[in-house]
Amino acid sequence: MGEQYDLILKGGTVLDPSEHLQGSFDVAFKNGKVAAVANDIGDVGNTQVVNAQGKLVVPGLIDLHGHYAYNISPGRADPDPTNLPIGITTAIDAGSTGWMTFPGFRHYVIDKVKTRLLAFLHLSSIGTIPGNIQIPDLEDFRYARSAEAIKCIEENRDVLLGVKVRLTPNGTTLKNAVPALKMAREIADQTGTLIMVHVMESPIPLSEVFGYLKPGDIVTHVFHGDTHNVLDETGQIRPETWEAYKKGIIFDTACFAKHFAIPICRKAVEEGMLPHTISTDKVGCCPPAPALIRYCAPYPPKNYDLLEIMSIFLGLGMSLVDVISAVTSNSASVIRRKDLGTLRVGATGDAAILNLKQGNFTYPDMLGDEITTEQCFAPVATVKDGQLCNLL
Repeated sequence: MGEQYDLILKGGTVLDPSEHLQGSFDVAFKNGKVAAVANDIGDVGNTQVVNAQGKLVVPGLIDLHGHYAYNISPGRADPDPTNLPIGITTAIDAGSTGWMTFPGFRHYVIDKVKTRLLAFLHLSSIGTIPGNIQIPDLEDFRYARSAEAIKCIEENRDVLLGVKVRLTPNGTTLKNAVPALKMAREIADQTGTLIMVHVMESPIPLSEVFGYLKPGDIVTHVFHGDTHNVLDETGQIRPETWEAYKKGIIFDTACFAKHFAIPICRKAVEEGMLPHTISTDKVGCCPPAPALIRYCAPYPPKNYDLLEIMSIFLGLGMSLVDVISAVTSNSASVIRRKDLGTLRVGATGDAAILNLKQGNFTYPDMLGDEITTEQCFAPVATVKDGQLCNLL
């Protein structure tokens, strides 16, 4: 008589970079954990069985950059319908709220939804101001309060990963860019947490930004096409960028609208500067600023989902293993969660079943370039804490 499991995924092509595992296996779950990974796991009694033959079975996906303070701040995404249907079991809010607004975010969203939500705390007390309002988050630096931010992080260590800084004209402004980085460094050092820095439209060069970061800290929207990007005037990757990459600074994509440029992504991949993490900068319905609409012409602003961005980087030349790593084991390592991003026996029971469709799929980057790929990822089913969430 075999062991009783809650759920078995049968016969899928399991790809788990954390375990260097790739091949046809069954995956079983029990009591919310991964219980077994083997060639043929027999089902007993009332075990739920899902036929995964011909499909990819990977650890539950992790989106390192989104905005999920739904109904707390305008234009934030609803976590569960945004993430769970496409295989994302863990999502990270990238600074939608500051210390003044985070308690509401936690009470009304984080503690209520099925998606596992973690977060970065915005350096501004009130959090990110939506782009259509066009008021900088830290135009008034009095909104940056280190003592209160530290207290908030200490009281919410189970979900807060560190502090977020938006280096943009509608984020810190030029005047407050360096003071913001200095304060973020102070907060991260005192709490033993991370810094995430938005570098699209940064008013200061990347070389200066990197000076305030330590290994494990994150630069997000790193492959953007604006000034101070990863390439120099000759189109080569800047030496200081390579130095930061090799030092252990995490390069995150956050491919929203104009925040990524396909030619720069292609150059980085060709040169071996693969993104450590692939993410979306997912937002909800919020009217974009007129300047954003003009900047993205002739395309409307586009917020790709995680599977679409994974498809883009697969088309740019990243291997399947590297793409899956960038949304599972790499992301889990960045957020210091050994129990996530893996199908290791005993780990949290999260998994995604995906289809790798063949055809011609075109993705514009909103800056006038596009890529056509021969493969794209499509969702089939999601397992969260050992339970089947959906089956398409």
